Amino acid sequence: MSQPLHIRRLAGSDLNPYRRLRQQALQECPGAFSATAAGERQLSDVQLLARFAGAPGQAMWGAVTETGALCATLGMDRDLGEKLAHKAQLYAMYVAPEARGQGLAKRLLHIARAHAAQLGLRQLLLGCNADNGHALRLYEQAGFRRYGLAPEAIGIDGRFFDEVLMVMTLTAGPPEAG
Repeated sequence: MSQPLHIRRLAGSDLNPYRRLRQQALQECPGAFSATAAGERQLSDVQLLARFAGAPGQAMWGAVTETGALCATLGMDRDLGEKLAHKAQLYAMYVAPEARGQGLAKRLLHIARAHAAQLGLRQLLLGCNADNGHALRLYEQAGFRRYGLAPEAIGIDGRFFDEVLMVMTLTAGPPEAG
């Protein structure tokens, strides 16, 4: 695989590559995501494009190789309620196997953190399968701390996985309109 050239916000032209990479992620790592490959295939283009920039504070970033192939993603969904607008949830972190070991996940987290700080958010939240020690270490090294555990949060074919709930505190400033 060619080396990732850069990380950028995804746009409408990334829809089909995003669909392919998302399907790959859900099939390769079903326990890492609450979505299923079958359920994701049912989503319309409009629903998926909303992940890219559907609401203030909503974003999806991707790592793109020199050849233009999408090889990693991370999404952010900002809470919009008046009492909740100070935080956002990170989701859909995935790095394709051929692109792993290059620091892409750390770079994606750094970009999401910078974006959240620019919006004046106080917290970034995420959930991680309790059995995924590698991802938990990555998030902790990035500055997330554990604050709870959701028992049996994800069920796959009769097997259940706990989800570690994590938070990163960003700033004390008021949230801005996104």
